Amino acid sequence: MMRCAVRTQAGKLRQYLTFATLAVVTVAACVLAYPHARRGQQLVAASERLLTQGKVEQALLALREAASLGSIPTGSAGTMLDAALKAGDADISRDLAMLLMNKGRPLASGLVGKAAGLLDASGDPTGALALLEKRRAMGALENPETLHLADLLRRDRRFDEALELYAGMLAKNPDDTGAGADRAETLLWMGKPAEAEKAARDMLARKPGSRAARLVLARTLAAGGNTEGAIAEYQKLLGEKP
Repeated sequence: MMRCAVRTQAGKLRQYLTFATLAVVTVAACVLAYPHARRGQQLVAASERLLTQGKVEQALLALREAASLGSIPTGSAGTMLDAALKAGDADISRDLAMLLMNKGRPLASGLVGKAAGLLDASGDPTGALALLEKRRAMGALENPETLHLADLLRRDRRFDEALELYAGMLAKNPDDTGAGADRAETLLWMGKPAEAEKAARDMLARKPGSRAARLVLARTLAAGGNTEGAIAEYQKLLGEKP
């Protein structure tokens, strides 16, 4: 009986010590994290104040530091995203757009498209692709963003996915010269100049004045070995007689 009681007491003591240790660790973590959280809140507040004063660059500097601390609340992210897009800051625009979408917040196709455009222009097509794919998973994209996504897929050599997007756009609007020309360009990238030529000619039959379709037609003719035909199309683009 005595041994059993000792074991019981020892077990309770170990349990108590374990709980006490966890409590100390938790409190210590909170104490250490509080200054960072507080600093992050102050930076977000400062960023919002600077934004209302029209000091966009200073607002973004404060926001970058807040982001590095992981302290941007979802409620402030939308306003900050607008500011980052206006300032043309690709990285912050990406981070804020992703933050909002990861939280399940709906974002207009055009806003994500602007952020993706900034990333693409800054030399980060992979980031732009990830952003547009994330937004597409949440709902249909508008035409400009769909066209950009298809272009990024083509450049990533995901040709079948790009062609599927072009086909969907053309099914809705057969006269969409952007989608038609890019579809022909994709076929050309795939090493199918004959199919690309047919796609370009089909688009020109619908829209004889489309410079995009005529340009890709010239490229397909050159790729297929029809040099004279390609030159003639280039001359038409330049306004000269073939």
